[in-house]
Amino acid sequence: MIEKAYEFLQSRGAVTLSIKSIEKITDARKTVMDFINRDKTVYGINTGFGKLSAIKIKPSELAELQVNLLRSHACGVSDPISSDIVALMMYLKIQNLSKGYSGCSLEVIEKLVELLNKQIIPVVPRRGSVGASGDLAPLAHMCLPLIGEGEVEHQGKVFQAEELVARGIYYPVTLGPKDGLSLINGTQYSTALITYALSQVRDLFILAELAAAMSVEAVLATDTPFRDQIQLVRRQKGQRIVAEHLRNFLRNSEIVHSHVSCNKVQDPYSFRCTPQVLGAVLDTIQFVETTVDNEIQAVTDNPLVFPETGEILSGGNFHAEPIALAADYLSIALTELGNISERRISTLSDTAMSGLPAFLVDTSGINSGFMIVHVTAAALCAENRTLSNPASVETIPTSSNQEDHVSMAPNAGLKLQQIVENIRQVIWIEFLTAAQGIDYRKNLANGDGTKIGYEKVRSLVSHLDKDRLFYKDLRKIDDFYGDRDFIEQVRIVANQTKK
Repeated sequence: MIEKAYEFLQSRGAVTLSIKSIEKITDARKTVMDFINRDKTVYGINTGFGKLSAIKIKPSELAELQVNLLRSHACGVSDPISSDIVALMMYLKIQNLSKGYSGCSLEVIEKLVELLNKQIIPVVPRRGSVGASGDLAPLAHMCLPLIGEGEVEHQGKVFQAEELVARGIYYPVTLGPKDGLSLINGTQYSTALITYALSQVRDLFILAELAAAMSVEAVLATDTPFRDQIQLVRRQKGQRIVAEHLRNFLRNSEIVHSHVSCNKVQDPYSFRCTPQVLGAVLDTIQFVETTVDNEIQAVTDNPLVFPETGEILSGGNFHAEPIALAADYLSIALTELGNISERRISTLSDTAMSGLPAFLVDTSGINSGFMIVHVTAAALCAENRTLSNPASVETIPTSSNQEDHVSMAPNAGLKLQQIVENIRQVIWIEFLTAAQGIDYRKNLANGDGTKIGYEKVRSLVSHLDKDRLFYKDLRKIDDFYGDRDFIEQVRIVANQTKK
């Protein structure tokens, strides 16, 4: 399912409910209504919420209860999260409800589908959830437009939902028993944050491998540590994959072959141990993807409806601990990805270590060259080390101690978003630095993959022969990462099988 989520992020294609899903939704709804008709007391259906769960609600007040739930829980603060992440939240919520264990009415789910397909995207403040009892505040903001309230983004502008309703662009739905609770109970905000980060990391990681290979050429490092025999005796899957990618990128490199008989015995760890470090990062990414894939397919509502047994059971699937721990783990791994990149940038800039001109410019002294761009990379890595402190251990009791242990998954996900952005910048700086170093090996050919990387960088940024406004070079970052054809070329070379 995570693959489908990635596809949705790229295409934003139309969402539909299958006939099987509609049948499951309808069966669960019948079970909910049967409990109400028999006047049975069930948490969240005809009671208050959290610490107020002991208060039974009159049948005549059940609809008002669900509306009040959305209004009272829409307490998010700070800047809105991106509309891409909100759209993914809606997609994940539809996926969750369509499993048929929530008891939510079909009409409400269909309205959520309608808004998503019409590109009417709710405005959701980024802060205000502790990731237990569901991502209550973000999901309440996401679902207010279903009843014609709250703010939405549509066709590039922000509107009050009431305005779109008045213009006939869509019509609100009436909430019934359990509807509001089903909408706001769940981990869709936390899951969307980490899924969005993973969708960026897929490309970012393989480009980080390519940047490392270019740095190997620039500093005249050896490719011996990447040989498969070394990886085999370590028995770490990610390490072996990364080493293979590096070999493929450096295949046919005249730069590497030019110094096979030099007197240098060993390179710094940031070059020699690239398979070990990046391999561990890759293993972490794959572990996190498995956790997130499970969560996308999960039902994280409460209480849960089981039509086959006629039961409605209260549990704790809304607790986002798996996502919190996964986001923290990924944050640590990506911080290491940036740390080792920064070390290679530093080595390339240090003439004593690299044998290249000081700070990669011929006339250093009057020119600072790459001196301060390395400082920028160091600053970003330092920030990442602060951000990678785990959020998941920072539990704090809420709801008068009824909800006494929470996951803080949204905080973990928000930190992860910033770490990913910082890593994008650091890897781009390594590409710029490595390309500058390779310029001093210009009489020799690059490897099969490093040639592609070098030519892409030089298509965007020229050689630095003297100081200029460096921020303009740094701002080419989106052109670099946004070139899908280039990234696909890199991926093909990385995964090519040697004949």
